[in-house]
Amino acid sequence: MKVAPFKTDTLVIGAGVIGSAVAMGLIREGVRDVIVADLDLSGEWSSSELNAGGVRATWSQEVNLVASKCSIEYFAENADAVGYRPVGYLWMHRPETWDAALKAREMHVSRGWPVDVLDPAELTRRFPLIDKTSDLAGALFGRRDGLVNPNRLKEHFREEAAHAGSRLMDGVWVHSVVYSAAGAMIRAFQFAAPSKLPSEAKKRVLTEAWSTEFESLGQWIEIECKNIVNCAGAWAPSVAKKLAYACPSEPVRRQISLFHAREVNLSEYGMMIDPSGVYFHPEAIYGLAGFAIKDEPGGYNFGYDAEQFFENYIWPPLYERSTHFESLRHISGWAGLYENSPDHHAIVGPVVGGPANGFAGARVFEAHSFSGHGVMQSFAVGVSLAQQIVRGRYELVDFSKMSAARFTAGGASASGIKEETWVI
Repeated sequence: MKVAPFKTDTLVIGAGVIGSAVAMGLIREGVRDVIVADLDLSGEWSSSELNAGGVRATWSQEVNLVASKCSIEYFAENADAVGYRPVGYLWMHRPETWDAALKAREMHVSRGWPVDVLDPAELTRRFPLIDKTSDLAGALFGRRDGLVNPNRLKEHFREEAAHAGSRLMDGVWVHSVVYSAAGAMIRAFQFAAPSKLPSEAKKRVLTEAWSTEFESLGQWIEIECKNIVNCAGAWAPSVAKKLAYACPSEPVRRQISLFHAREVNLSEYGMMIDPSGVYFHPEAIYGLAGFAIKDEPGGYNFGYDAEQFFENYIWPPLYERSTHFESLRHISGWAGLYENSPDHHAIVGPVVGGPANGFAGARVFEAHSFSGHGVMQSFAVGVSLAQQIVRGRYELVDFSKMSAARFTAGGASASGIKEETWVI
């Protein structure tokens, strides 16, 4: 079987917003020989494309605040290129979560992130849409939080990287790896015309339903490299297995609905988070709303439950929050994938563990498991991980606590990191 050879210093597996940001970070660090490989560069099934577009530095844990703040400041500097709009995040709280929210707000303000405290009366005055507040203790409003266009952001990172010579490889499905003193040899299959590969066929490959019937559509390739970076998002656990190490995360379905609200113009609002866990914001002429179903089983499930999901999970909390939402019409929706780690923090850094003899002459890194929040931390992650790869240390943002080592025996207590609770 004829195999096409490629050679690079660093191979980034996954060209979503995180993989693209890492490529840009590596270019900034002077690495001119970078390949970013993905089965589908258009991202039809990727979490980057199915993202709600929210960006916020309002978190319960400081490392997430710092990473998002750094990234949003970059988005603000490049607002036109990435579609950043500082329309804010409004977090509504019932009495049982209010004290913890105010404590987190102290951290936000101490780090220079402006967050307003609103009592129920002030909440309705500033946000007339929210006119059912009898169960609320108050709300927090992150003024510089907002929205971006995830696709434009991803393309921005790619363009920045490509200007200095990084290469994007489309239609690449990673099969296996061989480590040696010289580095790593990745064996993969590359589809000859990935843009013409039917949507369902892409999904079959992505969900590990590989078939020899695909072999007539391309060729086997080998990519020789020194460094590998697993940025495969929801497919990171599968890629990790092929790279001979264990990943504690799993893909989980998340659904988003588009709806029409005849009684209100949503365009003046930003992201709003109800205490029920339903979040919503304007999307063109419609409203967009999502909700994480408790105990949603893991797996590669892209099925959208349509009106059943909207009527069971989205509409009831919205009805209870606003008289303007008493008459809503479901338009459409979709399902995408979160990749969740056990503590809902991202996994970033050098890979711990691996084959019995290690990775030989190769180095393996990872950046994934953002629980749907990769877009808002992407710039900080891309630049900081590139610094770790090239310089051997983090400088922009210290992600040392985010290594998967925290899931090993004694790792969690040693890292001192607590579970992230502001996850939607």
